[in-house]
This record gives sequence, C-alpha cells and structure tokens, in this order.
Amino acid sequence: MKSPFKFGQVVEGEYFTDRAKDIKRLVANFENNINTVLLSPRRWGKSSLVHKAIKTTLKRNKNFRACYIDLFQIRDEKEFYGKLATGVIKSTSTKFEDWVRTAGQFLKTLTPNISFGIDPQADFKISFDFTDKDKTYGEILNLPEKIAKKKKIKIIIAIDEFQNLSNFKNPLLFQKRLRSAWQYHYNTVYCLFGSKRHMLTEIFENKSMPFYKFGDVIYLSKIEQKYLVKFIIRKFEKTSKHINGKYANEIVALMKRHPYYVQQLAYIVWSNTGKTVDQKTLDNSVNDLLDRNSILYEKEIDELSNTQVNFLKALVDGIDNGFSSQDILKKYNLGASSNVIKIKRVLLKKEIIDISGGQIEILDPAFELWLRKRYFAAGGIKL
Repeated sequence: MKSPFKFGQVVEGEYFTDRAKDIKRLVANFENNINTVLLSPRRWGKSSLVHKAIKTTLKRNKNFRACYIDLFQIRDEKEFYGKLATGVIKSTSTKFEDWVRTAGQFLKTLTPNISFGIDPQADFKISFDFTDKDKTYGEILNLPEKIAKKKKIKIIIAIDEFQNLSNFKNPLLFQKRLRSAWQYHYNTVYCLFGSKRHMLTEIFENKSMPFYKFGDVIYLSKIEQKYLVKFIIRKFEKTSKHINGKYANEIVALMKRHPYYVQQLAYIVWSNTGKTVDQKTLDNSVNDLLDRNSILYEKEIDELSNTQVNFLKALVDGIDNGFSSQDILKKYNLGASSNVIKIKRVLLKKEIIDISGGQIEILDPAFELWLRKRYFAAGGIKL
C-alpha cells in the first residue's frame, strides 16, 4: 500500500498541509512585484511552500513564468551566471530552437556555450567563458528583466540555498552586483531562501550588507498543532487505518510540530499499524525512529566538545535561559559565562540549536528525544 506520508523531498498536492496564510502572502508578493526573503530553520517546508505558492500564482496569472534555481552545488560566480541564464531561458521558452534563439538575442555581447542533454527537447545548459566579469555580469543579471519586457510577461525567480553565495570569492562584491541590478527590476520578482537561517539572517538583516531591506522578510513559523493532527488522522483514514486524536496529538507533540519529523514518525506509525494504532504501536514506532537516526546522532555527538554536550544536557533538562547563573554553570560544568556565549555560537553555526525570542531550543526534535531517552539516560553526560 502506498504511504500517505512524505518527508525528505518537496511535498505537493495531498501531501501538503495548511500554510494558507503564508501561501496567500507569498502569492500577493509575487503578483505585486515585492521581493521576498523566507527565513526558517531547515526542514520546515520552505521549498514545498515556495513551490505551492508559485503553482498557485501561475494558475491565477497566465502571463507569469517561474524559474527555480538551487545553489546547493554552485561554488563560484561563473557557475551562478550559467545556472541563472539557463533557468531563465528554459522557463520563458518552449523548445530548444527557442532556447538557442533567445540566448543569441539577449546575450549579445557574450558567446554562451550551449550544451544539450540526451534529449535536446527537454534539457540544455548554458555556460560562459569570460575573463572580465566586471564588464559582462550585468548583461546576465539583467537577462530576466529584458526577456520579461520583450515578451510582456512577469517572471518569478526562486533561489534556494541562497546563503551558499557566501562561499564565493569576494562574496560581498558579488552581493553588491546582484542588488545593484535586481533593485531596478519591475517585471521580475525574487524569492530568496535557504536551509541555514543564521547565515541568511546575516545577509538580510545586517544593515551593512547589500541585501538589507531587499524585500518582505517572512519568518516561517511552525504549523499549528490542530492542522497537523487533522492531517495525520485524515491520512490514516484514507488508507483504511485508524488513529485517534490522542495518538495523533502525541505524534505532533513529540516531534514539536516539526513538519519533517511529524511526517516521518507518522509514516513509521502507519507502517507498523495493522488497522488501529495503540500505545504499544506508538511506543515501538518512536523507538524505530530513534534507531533509524541513531548512527547520525552518535556521529553528531562525537563531533562536539564536552562543554557543548553539557550545554545540550541543560537544554534537555529544561534550562533554556539563565545560563548566567553560577549554579547552572557549575551544575553542568559549562565554565564561565563567556564560554557559554562561544558554545551557543558554535551550536548555532552547526544548526543544532536555534534562538528565537530569547528562547533556545534544539532544532531536531528527534535528536532531542534521542538525547533524553538514549544518550543521557545511559550516562552519556560528560560532566
């Protein structure tokens, strides 16, 4: 029987739940040419949300086109320009003859290298051999706006893993180039997001950075408990299995409304269920979840210092502030208050914790559960 739950990939259609307000806001931004910056911890469903909002916008507006770019494996400006040009041309042209024609028409001062995949009707790639980016980058960055004006269309450009441009050579100069071009685009709208919130926050919220105040900043929140519970119950019923509200609520609460892990635990419970979920099935499924992630979590712990692990123990014990207290520092062997600041900085960078509104939490709810039920319960604390 096909699983009613999905995780670890972009989810669409029946696998997508709630986010109605976020979708409405994103669609409004696209339609009104307001750039958007989407911030949230990893695996909160940003990509799925953006895809859903784009599909909604395209369905409502026949003159819109969309270009989705993932910077995950892009390591320098040259690759970025090729990726951008390829994505824009493919999203605004219908067949490979048009791709070649469009490239020649709008990249007049450059000689793009166009390569085709096994099926030239379905795939192609543009790259550039230029030595002086200072004279040519503007033509590529303004490409979507030129095409949009010429074809009388609107273009949405969604860029995932945007924080990766920080790895480019001279990233500040590169950001200035992007901002200087994109701020004058009125037929192209940009949606920028990624999986490392602390890096994105630095790019978009630091007043000294080029992308400060670039657009509407959306801080993605967790989906409400009631919607996730209804989603789980509905999915079980659709496959002729039953889970009552108590156990559905427990799944959501254990995974702290984290979309990825709610779907993963719900999937495991569903897989372990014959007809009706009971407490034993749920408990066994939680243990299955921890078993599946155990090797990853053990590796994560091995890469942390003693004081960093001790800090996590404090969080698991419910200490989410008050780290300036001498009693807390002594109890968890954290050293001086200044050392706690360093610990937080490292764990933030590793995306193990998140700090919002002064509250600290472990980002991965399954990791926190593993720490509580397995690691620290077995004497793993390094005091």
